Amino acid sequence: MKSFLLTIGLASLLAAAPTLTAQDAAATAPAYVNENQTDPSPLKLDGVEGVVRGLGGDPMPRATVSLFAEHGHALITTALTDRDGKFRFPKIDKGPYRIVAHVDGLCTANIPILVESNVLAHHRLIITMQAKDLDRCSYGVAK
Repeated sequence: MKSFLLTIGLASLLAAAPTLTAQDAAATAPAYVNENQTDPSPLKLDGVEGVVRGLGGDPMPRATVSLFAEHGHALITTALTDRDGKFRFPKIDKGPYRIVAHVDGLCTANIPILVESNVLAHHRLIITMQAKDLDRCSYGVAK
């Protein structure tokens, strides 16, 4: 009798739970945004990790950082920065990508990168978020 009641209780909970439609999922996925006046050359990195900061150098926790394919701009993965503004995408294949970083109220950063094994490739990406300006938006550098 108890298992019967438990089964009915679980079934009613599942029936009451909202379902996520394909349209809802698309609405919650990070969007590919490119507000660059001109695209900079891709930054050469040996992996995809870094930090998101404000103009004054303060870390920006809970920034949304998304990795998109360069060709077709398909979303690969997304992360939120930690309390120190750090993010990391482990095990990313070599090739061209776009990093799109978003913080509410600031200009979205769109940074072309090239992941490669090269002595000259840098280890991390530093993304500086700033308010939208006429000639410049948020940007990234490799260190």
